[in-house]
Amino acid sequence: MRRVITDNQAHLRAWITGVLGTQFSDYSTFIGQEIDGEVKAVVAFDNIMDKSCMMHTASIVPNWISKDLLWASFDYPFNVLKVKVILASVASTNEEALKLDRHLGFVDKAYIEDAHIDGDLVILAMRRENCRWLDIKTPLKGD
Repeated sequence: MRRVITDNQAHLRAWITGVLGTQFSDYSTFIGQEIDGEVKAVVAFDNIMDKSCMMHTASIVPNWISKDLLWASFDYPFNVLKVKVILASVASTNEEALKLDRHLGFVDKAYIEDAHIDGDLVILAMRRENCRWLDIKTPLKGD
């Protein structure tokens, strides 16, 4: 059984920090994907400003994305935070993450040489008007 969770933010923070090795600010928010009672993926939002925020994702299993998680992951920044654009930063060597972000609708905005521990850094962005995930039918949304 899959379930989107937002309770126990400290646990979700520790989980994604353990997977990514990234530290998040005290103002970060986390959305988890539980599968059969265990957290298998987390989406994190940090560097939240009036018009933008950063999104980070981590998973430990294939096929971790549910429609509920997709909708929640874009509803929160666009409809709750009211940002106009979500940013993502990905190592240029992380082909799987780049493929996922581009499939979700993020577009490349910048390529910065030597800005990532693994080499170069790709900055991607998604604007609210280009987000197709806010309109999907999902039980979490009430559809």
